[in-house]
Amino acid sequence: MNALFSQLEDRERKTLGRLALAVILAALLFFVLAVRQRTRYFEAKDSLAVLQETTRKAEQSDAATKAEWLRWQEAGRDLDSFRGKTFYEETNVFQSLRRDLQQIFAQASMDVPDIAYRYSDFEKVPIKKVVVTFSYSGRYADLERFLAIIERFPKFLAVEKIEFQKTDTDNGLLTLRLTLAGYYET
Repeated sequence: MNALFSQLEDRERKTLGRLALAVILAALLFFVLAVRQRTRYFEAKDSLAVLQETTRKAEQSDAATKAEWLRWQEAGRDLDSFRGKTFYEETNVFQSLRRDLQQIFAQASMDVPDIAYRYSDFEKVPIKKVVVTFSYSGRYADLERFLAIIERFPKFLAVEKIEFQKTDTDNGLLTLRLTLAGYYET
């Protein structure tokens, strides 16, 4: 290789040296740029992963919101089907509820007990309820018949709570506190 260089003139050697230096500088510049591009690539890849995760969470949230909206629409349709048939009217809710309870007690062959009434509201819907609480003493079979009458009753009456206060196993008598709810639209 030295023999080959010795045959070259000084001007040609300088030109080859400059070309070699240019190639070395170009390779060094290419290496620096490649490292920078590689770093940017991994930063962009990490940023993309973060954005994809954020998008996935946003899509899940959107899907949950849409599902809740559909449930509320279905609830609205259910409320529409209840209107006029199963809900009490706001103007005479107490009179209607008292009349219906008297009818239920008569069907169950029970005396009308002392009844306590109170109001309760719901959030997000224009529905209110009247909570009715009274004491019951009797046999289990009579209680079962009473609850069956409530279940078949055309108005929307729900058993909210049954609190057993005393059970007499000798004669089969129960003493309990029963809470019912009647619903009306405002």
